[in-house]
Amino acid sequence: MSGERGKVWFVRGGDDSAGWAAGAGLPELTGGARAGNRDAVLHLGGRRPDASLGGAWHWNANAAEVEALPWREKERRLRREGFVTASSAHIRQGRGRMVGQRYGQRQFRVSVFGLQAADIHPDPGSRTRDEELRRRLARASARALYVLGLDFGSVAWEVNGSGRTGVITGISPFLRPKTAEAEARFAQAASEFASAWSAESARTVSATLGADPEFVLLSDEGKVVPAARYLAPDGQAGCDAVVVGGVQRWALAELRPDPSDDPLAVASQLRRLLASAARRTGGARLQWRAGAAPVPGLPLGGHLHLSGVALTGERLRALDNAVALPLRLLEPPDAGGRRPRYGSLGDYRPKPHGGFEYRTPPSWLVSPRLARGTLVLTKLAAEHAGALAPHRPLDDDAMRDAFYQGGRDRLLAGAERVYAALRGTAGYAKYGAAVDDLFEAIRAGRTWDEGADIRAKWKIPVFDR
Repeated sequence: MSGERGKVWFVRGGDDSAGWAAGAGLPELTGGARAGNRDAVLHLGGRRPDASLGGAWHWNANAAEVEALPWREKERRLRREGFVTASSAHIRQGRGRMVGQRYGQRQFRVSVFGLQAADIHPDPGSRTRDEELRRRLARASARALYVLGLDFGSVAWEVNGSGRTGVITGISPFLRPKTAEAEARFAQAASEFASAWSAESARTVSATLGADPEFVLLSDEGKVVPAARYLAPDGQAGCDAVVVGGVQRWALAELRPDPSDDPLAVASQLRRLLASAARRTGGARLQWRAGAAPVPGLPLGGHLHLSGVALTGERLRALDNAVALPLRLLEPPDAGGRRPRYGSLGDYRPKPHGGFEYRTPPSWLVSPRLARGTLVLTKLAAEHAGALAPHRPLDDDAMRDAFYQGGRDRLLAGAERVYAALRGTAGYAKYGAAVDDLFEAIRAGRTWDEGADIRAKWKIPVFDR
C-alpha cells in the first residue's frame, strides 16, 4: 500500500552468523514481534518462526530443505537450468579423475545477497579479463541460488586457466563470513537493500517498459539474409549481431520502441517500426519470421526492459510465472530445443541506467495479440510481484521439470493459478482484455506458427518496386 514503509527483519540461525545482519541495523524478529505484509524477513538459519507468518516476503524460508537435498539432486536441478556441475563436467571429460584436477587452476567462492554478489573470495583482481570473470561469476552465482529457490547464499566454483570455463562444485543457502571484510560487505548489502525496500514499499510502483524483440529475414530458398543489408545497427528498426561459427554477423533484425509506462503504447510502436523496416526492405523477396527458433540453430529473443522497479528475486519470480509460463504453453512443441542455453527461467541482465532486462522470453513478434499480451503481463508482474507471491507454480520443482521437459497438463493447471491471481490485481482492470486473449488461446490449445510471415498478422504491406 502506498505510504506504508516496509521493514527488513532477520531471524537467527543455529550458529552465530547473524552478526552481519545486526551490523546492518536490521531488527531481529523475536518473541512477540510480527512482520507486516510488506516487510521482508531474512531467515539466516532456514527456520521460519510462526510469529513471522503472513504476507511478509520471506528470504530463504526453504533453506533447510535445500540444504538437506543430496548433492546429486542439487546437481540435477542446476544442470536442468543450464549450469555445469562438478559431476557433469567429470562425465563430459570421460576421465577417471576428480574434476578439480581438470579445472582446479582457480577456485572461487561467491557470496550473494539478493541478486548481487556481496563477496568473491579470492577476488579475481583488477585486470580487464578478471573483471569480466568477476561479472560472470557474480551473475551466474546469483542465478544458481535463484533457481534453487534461494535469495542469498554462496556458490563454489572451479574455473580453468582461461577464465572462460567454470563448474559449480558446491552451493550453500547460508552466508557465513570468514573475514571481517566479508562481514562488512554483507552488512552493507543488507543495509542498502533495507533502504531501497523501504522506499519502494512506500510508493505506488509503476514500471516503465521497453523491449528489443528480434526477427529474421529469409530468402525464398530459406537462407538467412543479413538484416544489416537493409537496417542500421543503431536504428529503432535496426539489426543485431549474432556469433555464427565463431564469427560475428549482423544477421538479426531488432525493434527498439521508446520506453513507456503503457504496454499498449509500446505495442503500437512495434507496428510503426515494422512498417519502417518494410519500407527499407521494399522490393526484396523476403520472408519475415519470429518466435523461439524459426531457423534451426538461430534462437530469437524477446527481451523486455524494465525501469522504475527494483531488480529483486520476488519480481523475477513473478515474471517467470506470469510471463514465461504462459508463453511456454503458446510456443510450438519443438521450440523447447533452445533451452536451457537460451530461454532459461530467471535469465536477467542489469542495465547501466539502473533498470534490468528480462531475457527469458522468445521473440513474441509473431502477432499483435501475442505482443500486447506479453507486454501487459510484464507490466502486471513487475508492479504486483508481492500479490503474485503466493501464486507461483514454478516454485514447485516438479513444475520446473515440466517447463523444461514438457508436461502440458501440469503447466496448464499452473497457468490457471497465475491467471486467477492476475485477475485480482489492480492493473487487470485496465489491461485485462490483453490478458484474457492470451489465456483463451492457451485454453484452446493454440500455438504460434514459426513458419508464417509475421507481416500478415501485423497487416504490414509488402512494398514492391
